Amino acid sequence: MLEEAKKFTKEHHMIEEGSRVIAGVSGGADSVCLLLLLLELQKEMTFELRVVHVEHGIRGQESLADCEFVEKMCGRLGVECKSHYIDVPKEAKQCGRTLEETARLMRYEIFEKEAESWGGAKIAVAHNRGDDAETVLFHLIRGSGLSGMRGILPVRGNVIRPLLHTGREEILSYLEEKKQPYCVDATNRDEHYTRNCIRAQIMPRLIEMNPQAEAHIQKTADIMKEAESYIGRQTKKAAETCVSIHGDDILIRKEPFETQDPLIKKEVLKLALEQAAGAMQDITTVHLELLEQLFSSQCGRRISLPYGVQAYRIYEGIRLCRETEAVQDSIGEVLCPKSEIEQAGTEGISCGPFTMRLLEDTAFSQEIPQKTYTKWFDYDKIKSDLSARTRKEGDYICCNEEGKTQKLKKYFVNEKVEAKERGRIPLLAEGAHILWIVGYRISTYYKISQETKRILEVRFNGGKEND
Repeated sequence: MLEEAKKFTKEHHMIEEGSRVIAGVSGGADSVCLLLLLLELQKEMTFELRVVHVEHGIRGQESLADCEFVEKMCGRLGVECKSHYIDVPKEAKQCGRTLEETARLMRYEIFEKEAESWGGAKIAVAHNRGDDAETVLFHLIRGSGLSGMRGILPVRGNVIRPLLHTGREEILSYLEEKKQPYCVDATNRDEHYTRNCIRAQIMPRLIEMNPQAEAHIQKTADIMKEAESYIGRQTKKAAETCVSIHGDDILIRKEPFETQDPLIKKEVLKLALEQAAGAMQDITTVHLELLEQLFSSQCGRRISLPYGVQAYRIYEGIRLCRETEAVQDSIGEVLCPKSEIEQAGTEGISCGPFTMRLLEDTAFSQEIPQKTYTKWFDYDKIKSDLSARTRKEGDYICCNEEGKTQKLKKYFVNEKVEAKERGRIPLLAEGAHILWIVGYRISTYYKISQETKRILEVRFNGGKEND
């Protein structure tokens, strides 16, 4: 076992001569085996080694005993050890994450700080072949894409995993051979955690069907790693034409995006979403599908995604931004006096995001445009100045030929327009009466009829000519 693990470590260039390596050692079988492996590697190559142990504050005296075990073991082996004590339950409650996820994030944060303080050291962790197979199944169940199916990477940044191709049974046999004791974490048997359930129930059943199931899953994951590497290069090329980053905003442009292969489209969306979110842990294929469907929605539509990311359908495509950074896309309020509309006549006039003009008599012989961003209104029914703005208290719209009105707020509720989106939708209004909710509907009251004498044509500047 040891020779294969050493070979795997060297093949992936995890450790080089003169390196500094921090080993994350919990006291469990895997991490104890990792430490022994690194000590054996030190006999063949020169590198510095330290151990970092994190006591999570979850299991009381049991975890404190594990900490003492690791410190004594390191003392016996002559390895420097530094222990960190953290309160995971408290942090998990404050941040609204699970204990498992919070512990992982806090643990890696400590590893990174220790590595940085030691001149950019490598961080060795003890994931094994079983962990890799479990991760593939975990991602498959959650609905992950290609990156989830690749499993765990042997090297990711400064994190290395020398035992990734070593099976759990090999690790236990090696420790038994060396008469090396280790700790057992009781929480690993808690099947309320999805990964523990996979480990305790699903993997054993698969291994009953085929003793090589674990190895085969990892082999598939390795193939997926190679496929992802190639697709990643193609995705990067596509993203150069489809994705623009402006400060905290990310724009996915619709026209170049639509020319891409379906697989590359999904990868571009994932790349952009990861950039916006800063993580991919809670993002699944369902989120990517919702994001792609947004391209077919009307301008102004919005969806909420993990990590506080908001996706907006705009004229150019889709805009992504973090909720904490999202600004009210209000257009303010721009008045457009009737006197100026009449003076401009057919030449037209701008009013905020709208351009409007009075049509000549020849327009009446034309078919009413059925366009998303160009609308006709009976100008003679407009009695006062118009304004381009977003919603206000008391706004209403006429919904039928009988003149029945409906509060704008109720209309939004009925149409299932999310609360945060409502204040961003451009409106054309006469006082509190809304002529046009852009992307949704116009007021029935202002529709043209056989009696209409003058038509006000209004175009939303974000729309295409044919929309």
